[in-house]
Amino acid sequence: MQVISLWFLIFFAVAAAVYYLLPPKVRYIWLFAASIFFYISQGTAHTVFLLLSMATTWAGGLLLERYTDRAAARRMVFVTVLAANLLMMIYFKYIGFLTGGRLTSPILPIGISFYLFQAAGYLIDVRRGTIPAEKNPIRYGLFVCFFPIVLSGPIERGGHLLPQFRTDFQETIRFDADRVRRGMVRMLWGFFCKLVLADRIAIAVNAVYLSPADYGGTVLFLTSLLYTMQLYLDFSGYSSIAVGTAQVLGIEVMENFRAPYLTESIGSFWRHWHISLSTWFRDYLYIPLGGSRRGRARKRLNLLIVFTLSGMWHGADLTFLIWGLLHGLYMVLGDLTKTARERMAAFCCGRDGRYCSVIRSLRIIRTFLFVNFAWIFFRSGTLTEALTVFRGFLHPAVWQLFDGTLLSLGVHTAEWWMIVLGCLLVFTSDRILLHEGCDLTVWISNRPLFIRWPVVMLGILVVLVCGVWGPGYDASSFIYYRF
Repeated sequence: MQVISLWFLIFFAVAAAVYYLLPPKVRYIWLFAASIFFYISQGTAHTVFLLLSMATTWAGGLLLERYTDRAAARRMVFVTVLAANLLMMIYFKYIGFLTGGRLTSPILPIGISFYLFQAAGYLIDVRRGTIPAEKNPIRYGLFVCFFPIVLSGPIERGGHLLPQFRTDFQETIRFDADRVRRGMVRMLWGFFCKLVLADRIAIAVNAVYLSPADYGGTVLFLTSLLYTMQLYLDFSGYSSIAVGTAQVLGIEVMENFRAPYLTESIGSFWRHWHISLSTWFRDYLYIPLGGSRRGRARKRLNLLIVFTLSGMWHGADLTFLIWGLLHGLYMVLGDLTKTARERMAAFCCGRDGRYCSVIRSLRIIRTFLFVNFAWIFFRSGTLTEALTVFRGFLHPAVWQLFDGTLLSLGVHTAEWWMIVLGCLLVFTSDRILLHEGCDLTVWISNRPLFIRWPVVMLGILVVLVCGVWGPGYDASSFIYYRF
């Protein structure tokens, strides 16, 4: 049962209806059962490792709290449990890479990188004393496998999500038509981004990447831009569905995206892209390494370490490693040139700030192109494929934009217009989010009934009629499922 399916909508409707009918003190039990059922539907064998991670980190949290006055015992428990969980992820994701292909994992449990990081963050927080250990195993299990986020995040924190499953908080949750409506509109937006835009863009991108050497630099560059949008629409679409699903249930999960392609620097981009992962690395790796507290040289080394590991988190391929290292170099370069860039901006804008909007626009374009360049490594299956794309840039072959090449990629003229208009709508929503503090879905939800309902009905119709439906919606239907 995948999120993009009628079965998921039926499952969710039943889960939500029963949830609101049950007494608040037992709702978490129902949500845990529903979440386990949902995860089992992805593959029974996968569930074993989810349950193993739940059990070890729950027991580890209790032991850490019990051994408050025994530093050596706490250290041993913490290292053992954390290492066991991380080694499980290393085996499934990296054993082939580490052994040169001599050993391979028979399966890759869906969402393992997400739920293991969530459980590891909980364990670290308990050890630090920032949150108490959760005594109830079912409530803790729900924290790890809560069905809206278990497959692709957001990667939640124990201090934020666990209290929402407790009885005192659940007693405050009543069926609220306005909240449910806002959540469902948010879900609809996610389906639109995924089915209408991301999957349609994927048709063209996949066609080019089947044989990138057959295309000129202009088409290859256009394809890189399309993939940049595809990845954003795919992952932010899933995150919107996850946030909206939880919102219908009265549960708040963290936002994962905040208009990342309208940011003015790589540092700002990472504060707006995959926020739950970037803040996880910041809080649990970058700051413990020393952050920026031990001088500039150490800060830059820490940045390189964090972003390299972030690349490896995505997968055991050289292309992911280069992608992460490249963003680390971007961050170091940004730190080295920060003062000069600030002086240049002040000089260009002058006292009256006449050119500030122009400078901001140029910064946004520069950042977007840097990110786009790095995504080429992220998309390429091998380093050779990435280099083929870059070599193709040297031979523009502009005529391929007009000789029917674009129409041979499986996307027709009307669909190209749909992609363009859809992406403009997404950027409009992101601009509203940055300038007004709410996205398009909130704006729509707050409109009067005679405006809201036609817009929502049109959105449903567009998703049903223009969505890319069909067979093949397996565990890879969302790009980030494989991470």
